[in-house]
Amino acid sequence: MNTRQNQSVYIFQFAFLVLSIGLLYSRFMISLGMIFFLVGALWDGNLKVKFGRFLNNKYYLAVTGIFLIFLISGLWSENTDYFLNRMRIKLPFLFLPFAFFASPKIDKLVMKRLMFLFIGIMLSSAIWSTLMFLTDIEHFIEIYKKGQIIPTPIHHVRYSILISISVLFCIYLILNPLKALIPKEKTLLLLVILFLTGYSHLLAVRSGLLTLYIVLACWLFFYIKMKGRPEIAVGLIIGAVIALLLASSYVPTIRNKIAYTRYSIELFKKNENIRELSDSRRLGSIIAGIELTKENPITGVGIGDLMDETNEFLKEHYPDLTDLELLPHNQYILTSTATGIPAMFLFILFTVLPLFYKKGYGDILIFAGQMLFFASFMVEHTIESQIGVAVYIFILLFSMKNRESTESSLP
Repeated sequence: MNTRQNQSVYIFQFAFLVLSIGLLYSRFMISLGMIFFLVGALWDGNLKVKFGRFLNNKYYLAVTGIFLIFLISGLWSENTDYFLNRMRIKLPFLFLPFAFFASPKIDKLVMKRLMFLFIGIMLSSAIWSTLMFLTDIEHFIEIYKKGQIIPTPIHHVRYSILISISVLFCIYLILNPLKALIPKEKTLLLLVILFLTGYSHLLAVRSGLLTLYIVLACWLFFYIKMKGRPEIAVGLIIGAVIALLLASSYVPTIRNKIAYTRYSIELFKKNENIRELSDSRRLGSIIAGIELTKENPITGVGIGDLMDETNEFLKEHYPDLTDLELLPHNQYILTSTATGIPAMFLFILFTVLPLFYKKGYGDILIFAGQMLFFASFMVEHTIESQIGVAVYIFILLFSMKNRESTESSLP
């Protein structure tokens, strides 16, 4: 590498640090980190060559395509202000794929050190959250009966997914160790996995548990693939099932969360007192999305009119849920509602395509990461907030960049 390329790599690392911290503590730092990624990509010049190559890379272009899907629906959106707000949130899909593509290839050792950094940031926040729980255990156990949770740095759903991603990074580092990785470091990573897994169950966020189990299942799959011992899977699966049963019975936060979910569903069926129940809002918004898709299967209602149309449906069928700024609580249903069924299939194609970047389906970081997000899409409108977009595109592009990183040449 020449001097400017080396400087570009340093800018990339700084951007990673800023964005990682921003995910937990500052929306401004999220935006700043993304800007630094772009600055790093532009630092060493050759923009015409880089952009030409970018246009020929269907995998990075697919990520940008997600922005275009929603942009086109603006042609039939009447609420211009809301349309512009939605596109502002999705703006990283337009420029960040190019920023990562145009950055120099980065040493594997550097990429793995960045993973350690990310793990450390998330681990410290999970320790803080656990300590908060320990300050008043009875109070926090009790509030789970009301659908509330222990303190987290950001919204608990996004945060629980970040914890699952941290577990994935730990697993990747164990399966693909640094040259200098020693037994103590491997033991430390295993302890971090154990702690974060326990913390996820304490937090008891369904999206977080779902994504965690998917990451652990992928670990099992890749481990068996590497070792060629399927009998290990049987014992681990049995152990996992037993652990889940025990957790649902003896972990108070999970037990209370299950009770709250059942209570919410019963009230939703009766259409009684559903305004303050998060599960009722989820179910109502999803039903609204499905029905609106049936009415507008080809073009959808337009991303700009999505909230207005959802609210109108809820006003007619679930009046207690009106004026809550609800969107269909499923990314696939939301996409079909806003842009139509054909565009939803295009969205699925664009999100699946990165799995094939340099045979990424054989890399647990890309494979498990994408499976994690696909699961999140099923139960959340993941990329409809600044943090949601940042988490998805940051981890996806980082995984792709890691796939193309060079072999370590550092001491």
